[in-house]
Amino acid sequence: MEVAKFIMKNILIKDKKAFEQKLNNIKSGGRDNLHVICDFDKTLTKAIVKGQRTHTSIAQIREGGYLSEDYVKKSFALYDKYHPFEVNNKLSDEEKDKKMMQWWSSHLKLLVEEGMNRGVVEDIIKKKRILLRKGAEDFFKELYKKNIPLLIFSAGVGDIIKGYLESEGLLYNNMHIISNFFNYDKKGIVRGYKSKIIHSFNKDEFAIKGIKYFDMIKERKNTILIGDSLGDIDMAKGLDHEVILKIGFLNKDIKKNKNIYERNYDALILNDGPMNFVVSMIKDI
Repeated sequence: MEVAKFIMKNILIKDKKAFEQKLNNIKSGGRDNLHVICDFDKTLTKAIVKGQRTHTSIAQIREGGYLSEDYVKKSFALYDKYHPFEVNNKLSDEEKDKKMMQWWSSHLKLLVEEGMNRGVVEDIIKKKRILLRKGAEDFFKELYKKNIPLLIFSAGVGDIIKGYLESEGLLYNNMHIISNFFNYDKKGIVRGYKSKIIHSFNKDEFAIKGIKYFDMIKERKNTILIGDSLGDIDMAKGLDHEVILKIGFLNKDIKKNKNIYERNYDALILNDGPMNFVVSMIKDI
């Protein structure tokens, strides 16, 4: 496959030679030597619809009006306080990790205090509030057809992600989800998360070794990693690999973020573009 085939309006590849070399190595290794790691919110889902930002899996709880007005107010206050740290590329990884842990922990405490429950998750899934990116369904189906393992690695709500994909018939047996899954009591009330908090900048701390998914990929040394934030670039950290090809969705503030994203991703999909670029690569392997 020639890289020139991909040079479209919303695709940016700074070092085409290096990209093509990685892609050719992945192709040479074949489908049996490949696995894919992908973020969910604003990577597999749309970031913008009709000029408005879409809501992440966890923001669906706030936007659906399921909990009190006080919860909505406090949730927005946490966003206003911590989001500037999340998008500040001048902060160290350690500083970002600290701030994001404070944000996620404070929000989880709010959910518990407000009586967050299984019924909310079920209603969000039922109302189909998740908006997949164009081409995402083909992405899932192509990986399943070729028996290429897919890890969805998300700092969002695993219950919503898993439930939505199941309801759409898109959760195949080649897939595994690492995310924040709620711990419910016998009445279906949220008491916390089942494991330690996953936020947007600590995905590298969650070892894949030791879970069932690892058995699917331990002999597969080539990786395609797909994300939309700088925190996603470490999702494959700790895994042995020969080639790792990183595809990034740069959905907004392109001029501001272009240089740092180019340094961390091999190719960029701009302006909330579709997944056709990725699907084409998978089809050609």
